[in-house]
Amino acid sequence: MNHKPLLLPLLDEALKRGPLEPADVAAAARATGLPAAAAWEAVRFYPRYAATGERWLLVDEPVVRSRNFDSLLNALERVALAAGVESGTVYSYGLEAVGPALVVEQGAERRVYAPVDEASLERLAAGAEPGPAAGLLPRELAGGGWLLEDPPPPPQFPGAGELIASARAAGLRGLGGAHFPVWRKLEAVRAQDAAEKYVVVNGDESEPGNFKDRWLMEHNPRLVWTGAALAARAVGASEIVFYVRGEYEGALERVEAARRELAASGYLDGLETSTFRGGGLYICGEESALLESIEGKRAEPRLKPPYPAEAGLFGKPTLVNNVETLAHLALVASHGADAYRERRPKLFSISGDVAKPGVYELALGTTLEEALAAAGAGRARAVLLGGAAGTFLKLPDAAGLPLDFEAPRAQGDSIGPGALMVFDETRDLWAVAEGVSAFFAHESCGKCFPCSLGTPHLHRLVWNWRRGQRRPELLHELAQALEQGSLCGLGQAAPWAVRSLLERFVEVNR
Repeated sequence: MNHKPLLLPLLDEALKRGPLEPADVAAAARATGLPAAAAWEAVRFYPRYAATGERWLLVDEPVVRSRNFDSLLNALERVALAAGVESGTVYSYGLEAVGPALVVEQGAERRVYAPVDEASLERLAAGAEPGPAAGLLPRELAGGGWLLEDPPPPPQFPGAGELIASARAAGLRGLGGAHFPVWRKLEAVRAQDAAEKYVVVNGDESEPGNFKDRWLMEHNPRLVWTGAALAARAVGASEIVFYVRGEYEGALERVEAARRELAASGYLDGLETSTFRGGGLYICGEESALLESIEGKRAEPRLKPPYPAEAGLFGKPTLVNNVETLAHLALVASHGADAYRERRPKLFSISGDVAKPGVYELALGTTLEEALAAAGAGRARAVLLGGAAGTFLKLPDAAGLPLDFEAPRAQGDSIGPGALMVFDETRDLWAVAEGVSAFFAHESCGKCFPCSLGTPHLHRLVWNWRRGQRRPELLHELAQALEQGSLCGLGQAAPWAVRSLLERFVEVNR
């Protein structure tokens, strides 16, 4: 790596000694060559650098919003006030399948517990552990499948042309939500005439409802590194940066252990590799904002073009692919395009009102009804498809919908990264929508006005709706403004759940 040290890792090292001091920030700025003002911008932008005293935080995600979120939050505020500790909420930790979850912060350190209930909070106030530690997702949350079993021996690199042709023949697409053909990205970076290129693994899974990437990073990271190494050789990159969501501390350790293991085996020879702790914000999952974060800047989306394939990390051609996508590339290289295309595997995070929440490998084209049956859904009334940036599907109307790339898109939906949050007839869907709108208002990076102004207004309209002040015409107008005016997918997708609830669930809108 020819560039200077990176800002966020230097700040993280300083944070281990205690709260950041001006001298720490100044030293990090000097080491990285960034202006002091730019370093302070990053410190003020990323939440973990503001951590000081103890805080008790209830994890806010759609499944708990549909259940007992208000009563849990009230109980937490009560016991925290009595204990003299600050309380509040924090957004999804990928624990929808095992929650409700609680985060105990003490400065830069955090402990996560799930599941918790009101009795758990009383134990916490008494100085006891409030519930089971949730450092890693339970391995048993996932059943069998190519992606969910111990990986095969890493395949030999077949050559750039053959690997890219295999990805094309397999029909492999990006599995972080956009579903862009993988071979096109590989070709685009390979075609760039540059001495220095990068591969960046996007492991910043921050969207409520999704936890399949967390499971892969914690339990099968070697498969992801294998795919990244194959991709790097295919595009002519000499360096891989594996960006792991900052809150996924267990995943970070597992990813780094897998890197060392593969490096020791010689499989990564000729490649410089590193594991990078993410910034801790949802916007970091947008590929260009992620690159800004690695460079030590505020994680804000870049204007495109140029695309990362042309000018990505440090201005060099860069391939950015999601964790699951690169795991699939390794499978294509191991099993061949024909076997892969016949199987059409895709991971789905299924949570909510099902008997067996977890990570499921299903064939693309599996119907919604079949997917729910596999997870043991009972009398499901609605499914939030894709995650927070998704849409509500009404059951039984949507039971026969194939979960693939084409069929949902034809009716204005998308499987996105592959989340299915299931709600039965007892759940308040507008409570879920309120939580989703609050999430987007909180996570807007502030770069563009339609999103930074529109998402708080959306949340206020949904909050008012639940309390009897209903303005459907304003919700529709605001949804259109967000979709058409926002710079990136965060603002564009923010109103989707609300709009689908308005259009498809007339009975809950009266």
